[in-house]
Amino acid sequence: MKAHAKLAVILAGLLVTGASMMLACDDSSNAVKERVIPKDSGVNSGNDSGGLPTDGGTLPDGAPSDCFMNPRTHFEIINACTDAVRIAKSPTLPLLSPDGGLPPLP
Repeated sequence: MKAHAKLAVILAGLLVTGASMMLACDDSSNAVKERVIPKDSGVNSGNDSGGLPTDGGTLPDGAPSDCFMNPRTHFEIINACTDAVRIAKSPTLPLLSPDGGLPPLP
């Protein structure tokens, strides 16, 4: 009789655990959800020039811009305008030879 009682307790515990996990993993939370953006197939749909642009457009004073204000394609997104601070990096690479090459492997 004890074996049946242990089995009943284990099954009841699994049932409670499973039910609580189902409730905890419910999709009705108030979490912010990002909208799904379909991947670019690479096919020119007529919405863009099809090729890589030479610059990101022009500034109000007519000077060329190096970023895109309203990015739509992958190339434009990775070159979108931001308000990030540019950090100039000039690393010291001690293994480079004067001609820019690497030393031979040991």
